[in-house]
Amino acid sequence: MKLRKRITGTALAICGLLLPLLSGCVLMSSNYIEPREYDLSVPAEPLTDVRFELTTFRNLSGSDRRFLYREKAERMLSDDYSRWLLTPDLMMERQLQKALFPREARSNGNGLLLRLGGTIYRFEFDRERKMAVLTVDYTIRIFVDRRPMGNGSLCVTTEKPIEGDTPASAAAAMSGCVADSFAAVRKFLTETNAEAQKTK
Repeated sequence: MKLRKRITGTALAICGLLLPLLSGCVLMSSNYIEPREYDLSVPAEPLTDVRFELTTFRNLSGSDRRFLYREKAERMLSDDYSRWLLTPDLMMERQLQKALFPREARSNGNGLLLRLGGTIYRFEFDRERKMAVLTVDYTIRIFVDRRPMGNGSLCVTTEKPIEGDTPASAAAAMSGCVADSFAAVRKFLTETNAEAQKTK
């Protein structure tokens, strides 16, 4: 009886030592797929003639960090293994900062300041059409000597074909959508600034 108890105790001790190793093997098995993260790539085109600052963007697209695909019959699917580096709203704010804000000195606005924000309504991939789709409603609030003097809005939808069958090609297509959207909002800022300078 003592020998059996001793053997049983030894077996339990060995199992306790092997359990972390076995669980590690499960986590590192060939069936485990490491999620891949992607960032947007948008060329910089600084806007030096307009004094503006960014406010927050809202994300109402249904997309989080996971790639969001639109299927037939308006069914939506999220890809757990292909992810964005940040959520769409934070990526848009970050990319706008990188693309439009100059490192060098820019216009002081002569007392005029534009505040740019927006709401993201679509940030997805249409699987049937093989298109990246982005819809953003940009808003501008106009301030003269810190006093609110007006506002404007611009809704921009951009689409780009997905050239390939990989998540990287889908991310590249979305980068193209964002670049086109930024070109539109850059023109919007310039035109709004010109009109506000005339009427202030």
